[in-house]
Amino acid sequence: MNITVNNYIPDLINLNDFDYTEYLNSLIEELSYDQPHKWMIKGSIKNASIPFVSIQNRDQLFQRLIEFDLSHIAHETVKKVSALLPCSVGEVNLHIIPAIESKGGGACYSPGNILLAIRIDELSPVRLQRNIAHEYSHTVRLVQKPTETEFGFGEAVQYKVRDYLIFEGLANVFPELLFSHPNIHAPEVTEQQEVDFWNTVDLEAEGIEGYINNIGLRAYEIGSRIIRHYLNKHGTTIEKMHYSTDDELFWNSGYPYIKR
Repeated sequence: MNITVNNYIPDLINLNDFDYTEYLNSLIEELSYDQPHKWMIKGSIKNASIPFVSIQNRDQLFQRLIEFDLSHIAHETVKKVSALLPCSVGEVNLHIIPAIESKGGGACYSPGNILLAIRIDELSPVRLQRNIAHEYSHTVRLVQKPTETEFGFGEAVQYKVRDYLIFEGLANVFPELLFSHPNIHAPEVTEQQEVDFWNTVDLEAEGIEGYINNIGLRAYEIGSRIIRHYLNKHGTTIEKMHYSTDDELFWNSGYPYIKR
């Protein structure tokens, strides 16, 4: 597997506000070229990196990320996760950008093409590892079950909301087990919040509209709980679960809130 790491953070230092914004807008255009999910790339960069334009000490903040040597960490992380979760994608292209505090994360906008928005604190290296593992999990699943024919791995399959719960649950639990950290916690979802979710979610809703209307941070954690429950019930591994079907993982999880 060919691994390419594109760390744009050094290029963002010593730019005035106009040039900083223009650089990121050009990056949006570059990464979006010939990609079916342009909105994902644009939204990630606009939400995570462009807001730094109003922060006076952004160069000092970016320097903290540079000192972590994120490119090396990213390369080694892809080698590790791809050994654990082999798939037929021939290359992985990582694109690293800085993220304001509340907007860190990532986007697998097509199999093997991953945008990583990294928050700036002492946990940045492990956040990078976890984000890569999360998005690489999506790559593995999208190769098996592509959402777009343009991905090149077969005809597109329409995901339902219950499939997206498994999609995000696997991607959450994989880094949780592989790169655990005592100061990184799953979002809190109370029992009442979970009851409310299952009472209102439309599990049969399909496609990106179904995702947008039903999947958020609460759903991410509930999907993770389904995966953890399956993992414990069947005594398997998170790696093996990546090659099971969505129906198997959802309906045979034994998760108590699921009703047929």
